[in-house]
Amino acid sequence: MQKNSFPYRILIIDDNPQRIKLVNEWIHDWFYSPEISTANFKNVIEIITVGKSDIILIAAERKSQIDTIRTIEKSINGTVIIVISDSITISDSADLQITPGSNNMLDFLPKKELTSLLLYKSILYTTEKNKIDIRYTSLKRKYNNLFEMNPVPMWIYNLESLKFWRVNEAAVRKYGYTKEEFLKMSIKDIRPEEDLAKLEKTINLIRKHNKLFSNGIYRHIKKDGTILYVEIVSNIIYIDKVKYSLVLANDITETLNYIQAIESQNAKLQEIAFSHSHVIRAPLTNIMGILNLIREMDLSSPESAELLEYLSTSCDLLDEKISEVVKMSTAYPLPESKSKV
Repeated sequence: MQKNSFPYRILIIDDNPQRIKLVNEWIHDWFYSPEISTANFKNVIEIITVGKSDIILIAAERKSQIDTIRTIEKSINGTVIIVISDSITISDSADLQITPGSNNMLDFLPKKELTSLLLYKSILYTTEKNKIDIRYTSLKRKYNNLFEMNPVPMWIYNLESLKFWRVNEAAVRKYGYTKEEFLKMSIKDIRPEEDLAKLEKTINLIRKHNKLFSNGIYRHIKKDGTILYVEIVSNIIYIDKVKYSLVLANDITETLNYIQAIESQNAKLQEIAFSHSHVIRAPLTNIMGILNLIREMDLSSPESAELLEYLSTSCDLLDEKISEVVKMSTAYPLPESKSKV
């Protein structure tokens, strides 16, 4: 039989020296070089505060020892605890709730049925499960940070009740509501009343799908009544088998206002160009006609002098009209964007 070579640090807590010796032998049957230490219920707290263990085996004789086990669990982090007892069973585990964030793992083995193989399997199972739970907790923390620290407003809402389930800090800053206020509201509360029919239509569409990535531009209302134009990107997610929607809301109000200002300016400039094109065309046509006549005339004749006077007048009129167009055009400067790159 090939032994497990992982150097587990195992603490055996038992008041029975003979059982400690037996468990020690069982462990050495399956593990190549375990680091084993022992303690009894009187000095256990002193022992666990000094050294770090990967696995703690606790042989408990009485239910009254649950308090000690609870104290042990609260004093350690990232450790597997295997309770070996006939008086304390898994049904008593409600009294041994895992401390939040401790990454500890509990297992229960019956003392009367305990064998070397059963102990070995329990150690392997609980340690591997503990590693998975630690990785899961780490990933959960990272994703939670991505949600909470995202600079763009985000929230999760229940697709049936439409109630907010979670909101991030960016949403609190942007909309002006506290997190407590958000959690008492539904997504209808941040929509203008005249947009609720559009919202219902969108929600009905989303509810028909199990998976759906969608986006669009909508209007939202801040707590102070300000209207925002937001680009919504959402996706269906499931939490404890309940259907939610994860939403990212990017405020594009300033961008839309800038675009609308440019479009309005362009429309006014086009109007100016159209309304003055014939005004400019008239003196230009006169100038072109006079030039054609002058080419065919004697420049020393009285008629040519009169034509030259008409030419000068037409040029002055053309210059005047061009100045008017330029003046009107500069009255509508290009709007300055406040967007930051």
